[in-house]
Amino acid sequence: MANNFVSRGDVLTLTAAASRTSGNPYRESGFNGVALIDAAQSEAYTLQIRGIFEFALASVSAGDLIYITSGNVLTKTSTSNNLYGRAVTATDADGNFQCLLIQSE
Repeated sequence: MANNFVSRGDVLTLTAAASRTSGNPYRESGFNGVALIDAAQSEAYTLQIRGIFEFALASVSAGDLIYITSGNVLTKTSTSNNLYGRAVTATDADGNFQCLLIQSE
């Protein structure tokens, strides 16, 4: 293994710009991810940036692009929002769908 290897890069430790809740989607420092722990503003927390996660959002079809607003709310609206992921499943009877995280600019 290379002497300069740090990690696989699936999880980052970042400083929370605002309070963070475990399991919720966030865009932090340009990274799309899901908080793995709760954190207060300015506190270090872990953000999972790779994987498939379940979220609630109405009227999602498999393959839909999912965006995140500046307020960290998932939406299907691209205008003024950042790409967050792609739906792996359609919205189910409980209003949930599975989303593959995508890193974007």
